[in-house]
Amino acid sequence: MNEPYYPEQGERQIPLGVKYETKPLWVEIELTFGVGATGAAIVVAAFEAFFIGTPVSYSRNKNYYGPHRHQLIKYKAVLQAVDRLAAAGWIKHYRQAQGNFGWQSAFEATPELIDTLQSILAGKPRLKLARLPQTTILRDENGKPIDYKRTRQIDRQDRKTEGFNEAISAADINHGDPSNVVAMPTLACPLARIHNKNFGRGGRYFSMGASWQNIKSEARRALTIDGEPVVELDFDGMHIAMLYAEAGLPLPRDCHDLPGWPRKLVKVATFTLINATNEMAARMSIAHSEHLGELAEPGSQEAIGKARALIEAIKHRHAPIAGQLHSDAGARLMRKDSDIAEAVMAELILRKGIVALPVHDSFLVPASKRDELEEAMTDAAYKIMGVYLSVSEAGTK
Repeated sequence: MNEPYYPEQGERQIPLGVKYETKPLWVEIELTFGVGATGAAIVVAAFEAFFIGTPVSYSRNKNYYGPHRHQLIKYKAVLQAVDRLAAAGWIKHYRQAQGNFGWQSAFEATPELIDTLQSILAGKPRLKLARLPQTTILRDENGKPIDYKRTRQIDRQDRKTEGFNEAISAADINHGDPSNVVAMPTLACPLARIHNKNFGRGGRYFSMGASWQNIKSEARRALTIDGEPVVELDFDGMHIAMLYAEAGLPLPRDCHDLPGWPRKLVKVATFTLINATNEMAARMSIAHSEHLGELAEPGSQEAIGKARALIEAIKHRHAPIAGQLHSDAGARLMRKDSDIAEAVMAELILRKGIVALPVHDSFLVPASKRDELEEAMTDAAYKIMGVYLSVSEAGTK
């Protein structure tokens, strides 16, 4: 099957990587599926992603492959394995047209692949998580990883990330439904810190495979860490709070409250404005938002008009920082929020031995460690920004 794949708005794709050491399965997978070591990594990635409900994305552009990738993720080997598995009916293949600069190609497991691999895995020990070839990644303006010169700062950053990964990999991170018995149930996954264009932009921690980051926020509430239910805390209006802090001004009370506009829409639109490179891009993104649906058909001319009016209302509401909106400030602010994330995880994971899972500006910990998480978040924000940012349970605001 070769048809385009267009993820739903807000869906987190799972990029193809090597999350598990699959060598113990190579012989059986080659005999059964007709693919080698790279194909084994693809089969396992498709299998695990099936239980999350999100296809695995990959690139058919040779420029996206290089020494920064795992040794099994090579251009020719990946394309040959994907095409062979698709032709044999083991995966559904969503191949994007050449020159498409939007979504990458993707694939997902068929029921036949799931049943067959479960039979192979039956009775075998759980596969070990693989070690990442790089935990600091620098990407160019097209999202292609590029080489960089190592520094002492990057070495220190990598040592911290490796410490985070060691603790996370040792944890048992599962869906809360005990009846969902899967041969590889853990959502534990190593992290890499990804920067955009230069090391002053981006820097957020991304899981390199199926993980807690790939599932919807509602599903995260049902996770367990080492058998204990989780709590997720996030910063309230983090980036807009940062812009006010940079301007030396206090954050207005309930900054997402605009009369006549749904609060969730205002929150999404404000985030979009902060991250957009120009007003047109922000307007079109907001006009296609599912959160605009109760006011107008997303993507319609009416929706574009509503988006324009909402942008003006947000600018008026936040006049002191309006000059920072749709100015590409988001990547710079992400560097700061990623520094905060590093500080939070260093305090909890490295100093206190508490597993903390980042979702960019929110964190999951065992519910019994809620107070420790809130303290670590507020302290880290003050350390990096010089101001205290408010924290609340995810989804409550």
